Amino acid sequence: MMNYPIHSLCDEVCRIAITTGKYLKEQQQKIDTSSIEMKGARNYVTYVDKEAERQLVTALSQLLPEAGFLTEEATVEFVEKQYVWIIDPLDGTTNYVHKDTPYSVSIALMKERKILLGVVFDPVADELYYAVENENARLNQKPIKVSEKNMLQNGYIGFGIPYNLTAEGEKILQNALHQFKKCSFRIKGSAAIEICYVACGRSDAYFHSALSPWDVAAASFILKCAGGRCTDFSDGDNYIFGKEIVASNGYLHQELMNEIIRKQ
Repeated sequence: MMNYPIHSLCDEVCRIAITTGKYLKEQQQKIDTSSIEMKGARNYVTYVDKEAERQLVTALSQLLPEAGFLTEEATVEFVEKQYVWIIDPLDGTTNYVHKDTPYSVSIALMKERKILLGVVFDPVADELYYAVENENARLNQKPIKVSEKNMLQNGYIGFGIPYNLTAEGEKILQNALHQFKKCSFRIKGSAAIEICYVACGRSDAYFHSALSPWDVAAASFILKCAGGRCTDFSDGDNYIFGKEIVASNGYLHQELMNEIIRKQ
């Protein structure tokens, strides 16, 4: 594999994520409305997204020249290669342009459809989540694990509302509404961060549809390395490319699927 041991490679990716995250934090207060573009309803993009992605592509290309890229802002054209970086330079752009938090940098390395490492950095909280295959996930160098909550009752659940809400999505939200008296729901606005919250035990589960690979690739890998579980809405494993994810501590996964995601 490459010329880097996996741990050394992860250390370098962490360094790159922190550097890009600091750039995001520095630029947030400089953003003005004239520099914000709209990709669709509630879907923003700024020069910061594009510049941060350019920085990531440049640094990661130097680190692993043979790898391709799957990126949100199309800084580089996707070419199918053995190794592919899946990157989101700014997950949580809507929060970002409103001078809010959280937002994050997300980087995953995939080899032949298998994730080898994942890094997510929250520059405001100064929290670095990362993992490599077959080892415990970590937050700022300390091992993390999922919560032990085994039922929705008194659970702490994150979710997101997609830009284009389908009939299925509306049904899921209605199902969630019926659980409001039973557990607490939160929308933070950054899928990568919210999945990492499940990984470190702050939240018990998270669900969202209409997502892209760069939203979830790194964080879902980190969650699995922390002992959690990820599926798509059909309880299958197509959650990175299938545009939908249920991420949980594993213990309450089936109840969440039965009562919110798949309940008719």
